[in-house]
Amino acid sequence: MIDVRIIGDIIRCKREEKNLSQEVVSGLAGLERTHYSKIERGLRCPTIDTLFRIANALEIAPHELIRKIEEAQNQRG
Repeated sequence: MIDVRIIGDIIRCKREEKNLSQEVVSGLAGLERTHYSKIERGLRCPTIDTLFRIANALEIAPHELIRKIEEAQNQRG
């Protein structure tokens, strides 16, 4: 099972690499900012649809986001 904190960490890092705020990314993804914030903090597990929306908002291929999450999970345990 994937640790939701890993998902949040990867998403936050990608957002910060692009110098975007949570408000901008959540708006581009069509998500409530508070919901998006909870995903980044590992308090909510995003659906696959939500992951695709976030990836598109960050202008990265969804499979690349999922690959990064998988790699981080494998490194941690």
